[in-house]
Amino acid sequence: MAISTIGASALDSGVSQLGKNLIINGAMTVAQRGSVSGIGGSQTYTTCDRFKLFFGTGSEQGRVTTTQDTDVPSGGGFSSSLKIDCTTAESAVASGELFALSQDIEAQNLQHLLYGNAAAKTLALSFWFKSPKSGTHCVALRQPDGSRSYVREFTVASADTWEKHTVTFSGDASGTINNDTGAGLSVVWPLVAGSDFQVTADQWAAGSDYATSNQQNLLDNTANNIYITGVQLEVGIATDFEHEDYGTTLAKAQRYYFRRSADASGNYQIGLAYFYGTNAGRMILQFPVEMRSSPSFSKKDTTVTQFKYGGLSTVAGSGPGLGGDGASTWGATIAEGVATTPFTTGDVGNWEFVADGDWIAFDAEL
Repeated sequence: MAISTIGASALDSGVSQLGKNLIINGAMTVAQRGSVSGIGGSQTYTTCDRFKLFFGTGSEQGRVTTTQDTDVPSGGGFSSSLKIDCTTAESAVASGELFALSQDIEAQNLQHLLYGNAAAKTLALSFWFKSPKSGTHCVALRQPDGSRSYVREFTVASADTWEKHTVTFSGDASGTINNDTGAGLSVVWPLVAGSDFQVTADQWAAGSDYATSNQQNLLDNTANNIYITGVQLEVGIATDFEHEDYGTTLAKAQRYYFRRSADASGNYQIGLAYFYGTNAGRMILQFPVEMRSSPSFSKKDTTVTQFKYGGLSTVAGSGPGLGGDGASTWGATIAEGVATTPFTTGDVGNWEFVADGDWIAFDAEL
């Protein structure tokens, strides 16, 4: 029986390589945060994990709502897209104003690109895009450690139509990507870009630039909707999108952001609490994967959690927060008090959410 082999050229092209996509959640399948509205003026992560919107001066007029949408290109095998819905128009773009979608990539995952070396590798970026305007658009690769950028233009043939775009970025022999847990590269799609963020296309240049003077204002009308999916950044030439199982994508995303939520089926349990006083509980929550750094903690509101103790009596918490041991990359100690004194010191009980839609979250984003 003959044994088939795969040539080195096929492997080099990335056709048969698992994990070739440097982008996390490029198919927009993971959306831990849910709908995110009123975005504008300060950096905010979108509905779809790992993708954020960031700004220039903070004076930008534009506001958007992001959602995970089922509007997808046909034939690509995608089930979800990121929708950016303009809710307040950016009527005039000042020189220092910027409104951009991006994903940061952890630097230690990019050492094989050999930036700063004559053998620095070319990257191919492919993505499906549905724009409210035809004509010239821009996408950029930003190198934070070296403070360098590379802008490429792409052309949308028909407005409000799914189109696949592919651009390449030459390796940067003069670049810098530190071997650490910071941002090594950022892929940036400007939606609005003033002249302070414009540069000549098709070359590495010093500075934080994301567009050319041909970039359009994609947020000039509240009727504008922008969609994106199928984002893939890979070494060499562009290949077919690497579809990944949901569990793998979720685990990758949870390195940067982990949200524990109550679901509609009534599964409100979070973990076990022990009572270190008659009116206070403490919980140790282990993260599903090691996070990039010790995360910050947030919650839906102060009434998000409660305790069950003794004979399953319930008492509302006064608002959970990081306990004395704080948070590490692997887990967190959470402390919460109650208004009364129902507990016996040393006893244990259940820690749970109060209602559907309640959540607590841990953020170690780049």
